[in-house]
Amino acid sequence: MVLLLVLAILALVAFGAGFVVHWLFIVAAIVALIWLISLFTGGMGRPGARRW
Repeated sequence: MVLLLVLAILALVAFGAGFVVHWLFIVAAIVALIWLISLFTGGMGRPGARRW
């Protein structure tokens, strides 16, 4: 009985971790996309700053 309870708790933890990791992956992809867009558009540098 205790083994089934431990298995159920492990399944809930694995499900929760999978949900959190999935959302963290989505957030990381959005941040990477914003970084790429800012890289190609010149970023948010100082106005009038010299660009190479």
